[in-house]
Amino acid sequence: MQIRGRAAGDDRCVVRVCDPEQRRYFEAEMSLIENRGTVQFLAGGELGTQYVYLFWPGEERYSRYINFFLDSGTRMETGDADFDDLYQLTHDALLRGRREYSTPSGKFVGYMSGDTWRFDGIWLRDFIYGLPAYRHWEPDMVGGLDRFLEQQHENGMIPDGIERNGETWRVGMESDVEYILVLGVWQTWQAVGDDAWLAAALPRIERALAYIRSDEKHWDGNHRLVKRQHSCDTWDYDIDGASNEGTQRHVIATCDQSGYVLAFDAMSRMYGHLGDQAKSDQWKVESVQYRNRADDLLWDGTKYLHHVHLDHGNFDESAQLAMGNTWAMTRGMATPEQARSIIDEYRRRHAETGDAFPWWSLQPGYPDDLGYFADPESQQGGYANGGLMPWVGGELCRASMLYGRESYGVDLLRAYVAHIRRTGGAHVWYWPDGEAGFRTTNEVPYVSWGMAEWLNAAVEGLAGIHDDGSLLRKVVCSPRWTAAGVQEATVSVRYAASKAYFTYNLQIDESSRTIRFTHTGSGDEAVVRILLPDGWAPNNVRADNSQIEFEIIDVDASQYVSFSVPISGCGSVNITSSNG
Repeated sequence: MQIRGRAAGDDRCVVRVCDPEQRRYFEAEMSLIENRGTVQFLAGGELGTQYVYLFWPGEERYSRYINFFLDSGTRMETGDADFDDLYQLTHDALLRGRREYSTPSGKFVGYMSGDTWRFDGIWLRDFIYGLPAYRHWEPDMVGGLDRFLEQQHENGMIPDGIERNGETWRVGMESDVEYILVLGVWQTWQAVGDDAWLAAALPRIERALAYIRSDEKHWDGNHRLVKRQHSCDTWDYDIDGASNEGTQRHVIATCDQSGYVLAFDAMSRMYGHLGDQAKSDQWKVESVQYRNRADDLLWDGTKYLHHVHLDHGNFDESAQLAMGNTWAMTRGMATPEQARSIIDEYRRRHAETGDAFPWWSLQPGYPDDLGYFADPESQQGGYANGGLMPWVGGELCRASMLYGRESYGVDLLRAYVAHIRRTGGAHVWYWPDGEAGFRTTNEVPYVSWGMAEWLNAAVEGLAGIHDDGSLLRKVVCSPRWTAAGVQEATVSVRYAASKAYFTYNLQIDESSRTIRFTHTGSGDEAVVRILLPDGWAPNNVRADNSQIEFEIIDVDASQYVSFSVPISGCGSVNITSSNG
């Protein structure tokens, strides 16, 4: 910014920069030479109109001010197209599945998945599993969820989906709808920050959780866990064509248990934010105890079992690696040690099978000679019976980033990006050789439940920006660019429905063994954990010329340098390392 002094001539001045809330994030006294000078600063703080004030020596009131407008959007800039292009590829694809309806009770905005057979309806699961992507660009986050909340039955049950005309449906055997609703409310509130909306929604979702834990079709009193009719993992049909009403042939499935572990934890976080500590504590205890019961029943020493059968026997499923194992890792049911065991099992089976990708719905699927499935697409290796599903790969990728298998996560991400570039998008499922599968003739290559999970693996996993509350007020920032060989990265995350954002620039200088981390955002605090290059041993961490406390965190064989910084305004941290 260029500065010109007064006609009388000045040799110095003070420049102050404030965000729209008048929070000062830059101030400096500068010298003028021949009545002119230049000042540089990093813009930050709240998005919107920024204020630059000019003060002359000895004067309390500013002499002038000018404005500029600060905005931000989600992006990654690394110089590597595999990462830099992913957001736009996902955005452009998923917008084709955006649906906006005028229903009898109001506007309904939602996202469909990859099967357009049901043109005039939105499945809750496809809608919410697309949320990790569309929250970055969708301004209307609550309209669709409000329609689902309004359609709650007297007993607390939530519908599976809603048609354009307001009619609803529910597959009787589905046992995951209620936790999906909770996760939808939680993640939507994170993006919009509307506490009044959250307070109104909480009693409804609490009723939904009471329903699922009391209905005889869905609750097993002996194990005190949610049950379902025998299906392929989280899918919505019985494996051998029996009725899908949910009244027979019950199993306890890993996929459901991880969902309720996370849903109960989300309830604790939401009640805690609203100041109801008693309910927050109650739900936290419920989450921990539920997780322990599920883990005791389902963990087999290497992975989580597909199912435990309650009232029928038949085929031994103990060897099956079910897709719900990926959720067990990303939803917090698996311990770090268990997660690494699961990831390593995926790697082992991928090397053993030679399949196109380790994205299995089931591995192996049910053999054809059992006669479970009449439809060709559900033969072994197809659809939910062993087909490859992009969402599974996305969750496996994110888990690999979280639990010390970062390089493997990068390999998975690069393979996915190569796939969508080569084929033009992502389908619901593929045969083991990578050929796209079609359950109906209406399937399209822009599946929200799939592409969203891969974008989330890049944003939360590789770029490492995780919202630990709402509106990015508290961010856990864990850049893992070292695993991808990236020396400099600029990353921004923005919720389109609010002004919440967080931005950082990371520079890694191998020659001087230094890391520079510059950051800004709309929030309050960032807990920063940067993946270190091999052999680096940080000995000094300084922020704005002041030394700050740090620690080294081991994640299996990976090491992270960790410290906390305030977000408000702009900050810069320098990390120097000696040889490890």
